[in-house]
Amino acid sequence: MDIGKRLKIAREAIGYTLQRAAEESGIGESSISEFENDKREPKFSHLSRLAQAYRRTIDFFLADKLPVEEFMLWRKEPDSEQEKKRVEAEFRQLCEQYHRLELCTGQVPKATLPMSDVSEPEDFGYRQAGLLAEKAQREFLLGDVPSASLKRLLEEKYHVKIFHLDFAGSAISIKSPVFGSAVLLNKANKEWRRNFDLAHELFHLLTSDIFRKGDTASGEPSDFEEKLANAFASRLLLPTDPVKEKIEAAMSTQGTISFEALDEIAREFGVSLDALLWRMLYLYGKSPEQIQAYVEKAKQVKVNRPARRSDEPDELPERYCTLALKALRDGKLSLMQFAKYMGISYKKAQEYLTEDEDFTDEKVSISVT
Repeated sequence: MDIGKRLKIAREAIGYTLQRAAEESGIGESSISEFENDKREPKFSHLSRLAQAYRRTIDFFLADKLPVEEFMLWRKEPDSEQEKKRVEAEFRQLCEQYHRLELCTGQVPKATLPMSDVSEPEDFGYRQAGLLAEKAQREFLLGDVPSASLKRLLEEKYHVKIFHLDFAGSAISIKSPVFGSAVLLNKANKEWRRNFDLAHELFHLLTSDIFRKGDTASGEPSDFEEKLANAFASRLLLPTDPVKEKIEAAMSTQGTISFEALDEIAREFGVSLDALLWRMLYLYGKSPEQIQAYVEKAKQVKVNRPARRSDEPDELPERYCTLALKALRDGKLSLMQFAKYMGISYKKAQEYLTEDEDFTDEKVSISVT
């Protein structure tokens, strides 16, 4: 495929008009149009500026084969198609940069996420979602409060690429044979919301071989699949025995519990009160109608508790930053590239090479007896 067609594919993939592409790249509309229609050959400097504007690598325009781009699964996507394409382009670029850092530092992960024992989507129901959540709890060793360690474990042991950006939407997940599994969370959301979104997207990663194959590989998840993902997330973050123990310890002698006590328990497990109430449907055999009534009642009850803590997460994973710094100091990444990867100015990037003390060559002697 010629460069012109690839330039057009890249521009349309991010949702840019010729005018917007010109504004972002500093190259005239007529020139971009001529490049796309093979009336002019773009210089390398043109390709570099367009790659930056479209959030692509130069290789995208010059490689022998056009890379296959995996379908992204959205949780509550934005109304604007242009905004959706922009966020997807930024997310994909971050994933590709992360993978290039792994390659150039020789630290490509080998660990793979556990898969479900079910192979066909028609065989997967709520029971299977619950069993998969239990399997994940066992294999991940998440403990009594899974939300406290889920993100760290996914990043450190299974090397899932987890980013946080401020965007119109809730979460995105993607499973790529090139750069692996990745999740994008909305950094503007409350912590409990991010916890649930991460568990929800984990379901999609674990079941991609079931629901994303053949003709459905690039299809939107069905409503039923989304309900299964919610059931999985609820079961994963609210393990049966620890949750029942907390609830029953807070019950009155009449077998009732206040909304304030339930809210306190929800806070301990890092989920919303609604999520805990719906979990009680399965824990205590309540009907959906009863739970819905409790949810509505909870909205009317004033819980005298301070606002939930919701620390703003870092946009880039810690491992991503560590690999970028290693690549810079090993000469595998230029200062300009380092600044781009870290999303900082060139001047700020220089500080990483002009520190007063350099400990990179210092050694610590440890005697093992």
